[in-house]
Amino acid sequence: MSMRGPLAAALWAVVFAALAVSVAACGGGEGGDEVDVTTVDAPALLEGAAARIEQARSFRFRLEHEHGSTVILDAIQMQSAEGEVAGPDEMSLQIKALAGPLNVALGIVVLPDQAWVTNPLTGRWERQDIDVSAFFDPANGVTALMRGIREARVTGTETVDGVAMYVVEATVDSGDLSLFAQGAPAGKPLGAKAWIGVDDPLVYRIEVTGAITAAEPANLVRRLTLRDWGAEIAISPPR
Repeated sequence: MSMRGPLAAALWAVVFAALAVSVAACGGGEGGDEVDVTTVDAPALLEGAAARIEQARSFRFRLEHEHGSTVILDAIQMQSAEGEVAGPDEMSLQIKALAGPLNVALGIVVLPDQAWVTNPLTGRWERQDIDVSAFFDPANGVTALMRGIREARVTGTETVDGVAMYVVEATVDSGDLSLFAQGAPAGKPLGAKAWIGVDDPLVYRIEVTGAITAAEPANLVRRLTLRDWGAEIAISPPR
């Protein structure tokens, strides 16, 4: 039976209104509010982000790779890492990696005067004479990267998890990527993108595309996601 007349029109109006609300609720992952990004001073934004990171000090992070990995301690190929930082020399993280043909999981705790790494064969914690830079240095590395970026331009905005962010695209020299690789050779330009808060210039995501060393594939993407800036984080020795 078909409906006609005022009642049918009213019902269709309710349906269309509900659909509009549903579509609006499902959006918000990619597009941000309309902002005239041409007025944004990209170098000033990056410097503000670096200064803001130095103030915040603590945060949580996740590092991922596409099409490759990063070589860290004892030639282990780090595929992903997730953890937290409570200052420039305090970090706890879990790493998924390759050691030769084997998939391994490593737990790492670094404190100012001591550090521990899990033995991938036994799973037991062992004392190691290492520091944060043996893996990658998110606390100081993000700050250095923000200040080493060249040819930066703000290309748009996105809203992620309710936070409005500027999207900055730029070029970075391979030698400035201590965030990912200590002692990387300089002189190779790589593409970089950063997502920086509009209301508070914290860095929420960084992507760097390209090979840092000759052994890496040209399409390697390193993606670092950051959150919980300034959170109360305590790093304790493992038990």
